Amino acid sequence: MRLKSLFNKTCERIDRKILYPFLAKKRAKGLKCTDFTIISNNCWAGKCYEFFGLPKLSPTVGGYFFASDYVKFCENLKYYMSLDLEIIPTNESKYYDTLLSLGQENVFVGILEDVEIIFLHYHNKDVLLEKWKRRVSRINWDKLILKFSYQNECDDDLIRRFLKIEEFPKFCLVGESITNHRDEIVFCRNKGKETIEETENFNWYIDPVKIINERL
Repeated sequence: MRLKSLFNKTCERIDRKILYPFLAKKRAKGLKCTDFTIISNNCWAGKCYEFFGLPKLSPTVGGYFFASDYVKFCENLKYYMSLDLEIIPTNESKYYDTLLSLGQENVFVGILEDVEIIFLHYHNKDVLLEKWKRRVSRINWDKLILKFSYQNECDDDLIRRFLKIEEFPKFCLVGESITNHRDEIVFCRNKGKETIEETENFNWYIDPVKIINERL
């Protein structure tokens, strides 16, 4: 399993760094439109934009949420997006103990009132805030898709809450079906109900073109 995981990650890195630039335009031709916004609970949206060679029209690129915060965020998305993002010391995060256990005690933690976003891929606070503001201004509210997955302290009730959101098109990646809802998509690389390797192997087990087109 360990060797396979290393092999998968190596293949994904080669695919993203070498093949993506050559294949992105061809992949994007299969999309109904290319100016959509994906709000994601983790780095899936960023991989999606890179896969198609598209501008990142989502401020959540480069960060992840713990599941309860993400569902709350999506249930009142326009309100939370109207707030200014603040950066707090990691040791003030309500998830500090978990971040410590994950070796993420030095990441940036953004906060929107009572919702926290963990930013893994930034090394400069000013750059993070500038990109956040720019990408918030780019959100296409008329072509916005919510994406969730069974990760980061998720449970069945949070999946059910997410699937009840009606304001925006949505989909949820799960390791095994929980509700048989039309927006549940079983991601076959799984660990029970939890989805794993969904960003490392972005397009290995699902068809992102089909998923996006069905929701635009």
